[in-house]
Amino acid sequence: TMVKCCSAIGCASRCLPNSKLKGLTFHVFPTDENVKRKWVLAMKRLDVNAVDIWEPKKGDVLCSRHFKKTDFDRSTPNIKLKPGVIPSIFDSPSHSQEHSYSVMDSPKKLKHKLDQVISELEDTKKSLRNVLGRERRLQKSLRKTIRELKDECLISKETANRLEAFSWEWCQESIEQDYIS
Repeated sequence: TMVKCCSAIGCASRCLPNSKLKGLTFHVFPTDENVKRKWVLAMKRLDVNAVDIWEPKKGDVLCSRHFKKTDFDRSTPNIKLKPGVIPSIFDSPSHSQEHSYSVMDSPKKLKHKLDQVISELEDTKKSLRNVLGRERRLQKSLRKTIRELKDECLISKETANRLEAFSWEWCQESIEQDYIS
C-alpha cells in the first residue's frame, strides 16, 4: 500500500508506523458534504489543473497538526476528531515556495474582483469630474453675480473683495470635502 501523506499544502507529514508514537494521527475527510466543504475551504488549496477548488479523493487525509487540541476526543484509545470540527491550523507558504494553488481564489475569481475594482474606480473618477465641473460652474456664476452687484453699486468694492475671497475659500473647502468623502 502507498504511504498516506497529509493533503495540506506544504505539510510533510506521512503516515508511518511510528507516527502515532510521535502523537501524529491522520484523519479522512468527512462524509458530510457540508463539513467536507468547510475542511477544503479552510485548507485554501486549489486544484492546479482546474480553475477551481481542490476536491479530496477517497482516502485523502489531513494530519492532526491542522487541528486544535480541543478538536480531539481522547476518551477512547483511538484518538478521534469530535464531530463537526474544522481544521484551522495551516502555515501559509512562504513566498519562496508560493504555489499557484495556495490562494483562496481562482485566477478567474481574482480577475473578476480586479475588473469590479477597476470599474468602481472609473465610476468614482467620473463622478469626481462631474463634481469638480459643477464646482467650477458655481464659482463662475458666483463671481459673475458678485461683479454685477459691484457694477450696479449694490455692494461696496470692499464687500465684493471679501465675497470673492470667501467664495473662493468656500469652493476650495467643498472640493476638498468631496475628495475626502
